[in-house]
Amino acid sequence: MKKSVFGTDGVRGIYGKTLTDETAFRLGVALGSRGDVLLGGDNRVSTPALLSALAAGVKAGGGIARSVGLVTTPALYYLLTKREEPFAVMVTASHNPPEHNGLKVFSREGKLGEKDRLSIEEAMAKAEIPLAYEEPKVENEALSRYEDFLLSFAGDLSGVSVLIDLAGGAGYAFRDLLQKTGATVFVRNARHTGEKINENCGALFPSVLRKEVLAVRADLGFALDGDGDRIVAANGKGEILDGDKILYLLACRMKERGKLKRHKVALTVMTNSGVLESLSEKGIEAVCSAVGDAAVVETMRAEGLNLGGEQSGHIVLGDLLMTGDALLVGIALMKIQKEEGRLPDPSVTIYPQVLLNVPVRDKTAALSSKVRETAEKIKGAFEKGRVLVRASGTENLIRVMTEHPSFERAESAAKEIARVIEEEDKKKV
Repeated sequence: MKKSVFGTDGVRGIYGKTLTDETAFRLGVALGSRGDVLLGGDNRVSTPALLSALAAGVKAGGGIARSVGLVTTPALYYLLTKREEPFAVMVTASHNPPEHNGLKVFSREGKLGEKDRLSIEEAMAKAEIPLAYEEPKVENEALSRYEDFLLSFAGDLSGVSVLIDLAGGAGYAFRDLLQKTGATVFVRNARHTGEKINENCGALFPSVLRKEVLAVRADLGFALDGDGDRIVAANGKGEILDGDKILYLLACRMKERGKLKRHKVALTVMTNSGVLESLSEKGIEAVCSAVGDAAVVETMRAEGLNLGGEQSGHIVLGDLLMTGDALLVGIALMKIQKEEGRLPDPSVTIYPQVLLNVPVRDKTAALSSKVRETAEKIKGAFEKGRVLVRASGTENLIRVMTEHPSFERAESAAKEIARVIEEEDKKKV
């Protein structure tokens, strides 16, 4: 077996090609040798086979596999923190297309660190047990514990009307939950099977959310991604709130109420620099981390913070759950609507931002001296804004991000850096 490459979000790939049942089985063996494993998954067509291979692998490794069935990633993590199993595996490709799938591994502390990932990869590579399948028994009652957690936080939300887009994904497991708060709820893209997961719906398509919220005249709306850990929202006017705006709104509100620890919030290097300026004007300090919710959580733990997240919509309400949870954050927004009678569009500065994904054969092109010199020269010429060049953790891409008060300057800068990356990549052949 080729050595699996774990990103910070686990193993991901196209099912049957770059992600196989063999990979899942070997992961099960590696984890089963360390203890029992809690399993869950989204509703992609390939998820049952991967779960069965995982369960058989756990058993072959000496552990016991227990499944909670269809579940969101944050719900599975919450349940793990309340149980005895040392590990959980979520079968999902999150926001990726239906033909993809993935394996997210958690301990009670969250996603695995690099040392643990490398150790598990080595154990997977050494496993000599032939592939097998065993359909795991599903504990159907397990999800009620997570539902009770959300409902306790929500309280009475009667008088609030909300539209929720479940992205055709794992959120289907909780399609009826918000009605239990007393709110008027309009549910979209709640599908039992995930053949069209994330397709023209969910957190990746905020324009669809906006249209639906305006059509039913809801007070607010929010959309999940395929596994329920990302959120994008819209207020009753159809104004979109991405992760940056939601974080700004929550940070200001928490500070006003004396609940924002150390007057700080954990953000990533992708956070819009206009948001950083707006937070500073409110007396809130941004502590920046690397990209990814795992990096955000690590920063929150190190700094003793209770709010963090990223532009893509991973928002962590640390006093409640140390992972991104779209349903939890959506309920927090509903509570603001209930208390204030509206969900405002935050008065936050947003600089025009250009993002380019440059396909490469060798990701070390991002580290070449020519690319660094080009990026530094452009950054030095910017009066305001930012330049960021980084290699993707999961794909053969170099990601280029530029921000500037002038969209034209941001776009021109991004294209210039992309051109240099392509030239450097050709030299690697």
